[in-house]
Amino acid sequence: MGNFFEELKNRNVYKVATAYAITAWLLIQVVDTVGPNLGWPDAVASNLIKVLLVGFPIALVLTWLYEFTPKGLKRTGKVQEETIDNKRAGRRLNHLIIGVLAFTICFMLVERLFFADRITINKTQKASIAVLPFDNLSLDSEYAFFANALPARIIDELASIGGLNVTNRTSSFGANKTIGNTKELAELLNVNYLLDGDLNYDSGSNRVRISAHLINAANGYIMWSKSFEEDFENIQDIQEKVCREVASNLRVQLIPQEEEALSERITENQEVYKLFLRAKEFTMNRTEKDLLQAIELLEQAIALEPNFAEGHAQMVVSHGLRRGYGNASKEEVRPIMKKHLEKALALAPEKPEVLFAKASYEFRTLNNKTNVVEDLKKAVEKKPGYVEAHYELYNALTSTGQPELGFKSLQKVLQLDPGNSFYNAMLARHLFWRFNEQEKAIAVIDRQMMISPDAPNANRLALFKSLFVVEAYGDLVESFKLKYREYKKDPTDRWNLNYGTLGALGLDLWPWSEKLARTIQLRFSDTRAVWNNVGAIYLYKRDIDAYQDLVNYSIQEKWITNDEITLDQAHLQMLSGNVENALEIFEQGFPNIANGKVLDGDLEYLEDLPVLVYIELLRMNGEDEKADEFANSICDHYYKKIETNPKPSAHRKNTMMVECYYASDKKKEFLAKLEEIYFDRMDKRDWYVNMKYGDYLRYEEDPEYQKLFNKIEADVHRQRAEVIEFLKEQGDWNPAWDKELGLE
Repeated sequence: MGNFFEELKNRNVYKVATAYAITAWLLIQVVDTVGPNLGWPDAVASNLIKVLLVGFPIALVLTWLYEFTPKGLKRTGKVQEETIDNKRAGRRLNHLIIGVLAFTICFMLVERLFFADRITINKTQKASIAVLPFDNLSLDSEYAFFANALPARIIDELASIGGLNVTNRTSSFGANKTIGNTKELAELLNVNYLLDGDLNYDSGSNRVRISAHLINAANGYIMWSKSFEEDFENIQDIQEKVCREVASNLRVQLIPQEEEALSERITENQEVYKLFLRAKEFTMNRTEKDLLQAIELLEQAIALEPNFAEGHAQMVVSHGLRRGYGNASKEEVRPIMKKHLEKALALAPEKPEVLFAKASYEFRTLNNKTNVVEDLKKAVEKKPGYVEAHYELYNALTSTGQPELGFKSLQKVLQLDPGNSFYNAMLARHLFWRFNEQEKAIAVIDRQMMISPDAPNANRLALFKSLFVVEAYGDLVESFKLKYREYKKDPTDRWNLNYGTLGALGLDLWPWSEKLARTIQLRFSDTRAVWNNVGAIYLYKRDIDAYQDLVNYSIQEKWITNDEITLDQAHLQMLSGNVENALEIFEQGFPNIANGKVLDGDLEYLEDLPVLVYIELLRMNGEDEKADEFANSICDHYYKKIETNPKPSAHRKNTMMVECYYASDKKKEFLAKLEEIYFDRMDKRDWYVNMKYGDYLRYEEDPEYQKLFNKIEADVHRQRAEVIEFLKEQGDWNPAWDKELGLE
């Protein structure tokens, strides 16, 4: 055996093997680095590897049998007769190895300095892709929606592949409208690859033709391209083929669960599938009209296929959206949502879409948080790119006292959907109010507003910023202008109306609030938005009779909870001077507070407002000793919150301090703190409105309180004057308002 290894050495087999391995590795690196920048297909690299693997044993055999000599290639004879030639060949191989190593080092330096940034855009997730809307080549405009709907389904299916980072449609579709350059688009979305194409559907023959292209975003070269022409019945097969080609070209290995998910069909009935795709497109618009259209299409789909699990789950989601974006009350949609959820759970309880529908219904409609986090974690485990489920998980974790974990879910949301204006607004909100990073939060909003000023839900950015500038800078004028601009873009949007109505009260500009509230009464007459906004105006103006009528109507319409009814009725009695009646109403509505049992436990999960109202009633009724007991507990609760949160929201911290001093009847400290917050810290959000609402009713006759109120009101009116001039410039000032505001 020893002679054999000595023979390998003498015949330079070791050196040839070393030289071959180094050279092969170098060739692979060159192709892997240069190939993508020259537009070479991935098959070049894989074929090269195969050739080199096959060539390795062949090279070793030839080295054993032959050698290079000064006389040329010669069959190896007895080793001792060729010693000098062998040594010369060995030296040549040594020189070759040294040369290849030197070239390798130079190549690695060049690659690191000149090519590294050109190969990938997203360096942390190489297999990252955005699917763009397809170009519509269909002559029939009725089916133009397929150009968005089918890429959206491809996104949904790719989202089930754990090894892929797939940008959600809101970001990819939105960015595609404003940015034409491939690399700039990919950099904005932070992806390395783009999938685009075109689609032509002929309704007469029911044939569909799809051309898809996978693009390396760093250089714009097409890595893979293919056309499919099939009957529409095979559309889901085409989607599966595209997804598999994407995964293969991005070298993502599918696990059995992902293989199964790609092979699964949500329905075999293609008419049902068409209706479902169209319904999803209407749902994306988030308007009452579009949501009703989506629901009608889903009803048609379910009528054709009663056991359509995804259809039932989508019905739950669409009816839930009508509460937030449309004109539906909880009582109207709850039984419908429950019916479809029960059907979906009976058909496919473990589907991610069904798990999401279940969690969303329990969390937002029933306020039941028991299994929500677990269900949402299951949904994102089964479908890692499920953006909506990640976002709902953020809300669920945050609301159950796990804000750090919740923020991680929000970061995942923005990783998957970086250009979504709504999610960026939520990030800014989290940064501003939970981490007290005010400048960073405003920067997030400004950047997103610059990139996508007209994107869906972009008004959330401006509306949140309108609150931020009041808290951080005390700028009521800029706050109003931000809300005004969004209102002018869409005068019927519920968020625009709500923020505009309440924001104008902070400027003592209640005629503008009444103008917007009338639109709310007309367009959202069946929702609690009427109670929220119209009620705020009545309370602001101390129109007790009108507010009482509204409360009675809200009770009849079941807009408000029993706790809200108790608080409203007690507050109205208190404003009317009927303290004993107010106290009786409160103690009947909140027996657990009235009997003091609430003080035996932790106040962490108790709403602050009922306790604060009870303290106010006790002090107004002369029961200071009992009020002190509650005040001490609520102040301890506040101090604990401030101490345990290293970065509490400045406004929330200010509010807790003011409420503590008022509850403890420390008038001097209360007035000093309120003046400091408003004029020194420049946090001017809500304080004037709270004083007008009667939140500090006990001090309203006190001269020192009146002095501070007048000082704050003077600042409000100074900024109001600027807003009035702005409205006049915009042609939106009603001269009759001068008289109503006492400005004549």
